Amino acid sequence: MPEEPVLSVLILWHQHQPFYKDPLSNRYELPWVRLHATKDYYDMVALLEEFPKIRLNFNLVPSLLQQLSP
Repeated sequence: MPEEPVLSVLILWHQHQPFYKDPLSNRYELPWVRLHATKDYYDMVALLEEFPKIRLNFNLVPSLLQQLSP
């Protein structure tokens, strides 16, 4: 019996993020970054526990990481 061909698929989640900090007041105007990080972004990674054979790549942009840091 011939061997089945293997299908390789790359899944890339690009986490783009606008910078919500107002440069004049030096304050964050909207809480979207932390809201999505604790809700949606965490859920995407936690979902991988159910599918241990799936490999994913997350692209985290600097504006996202900067707004998540304390």
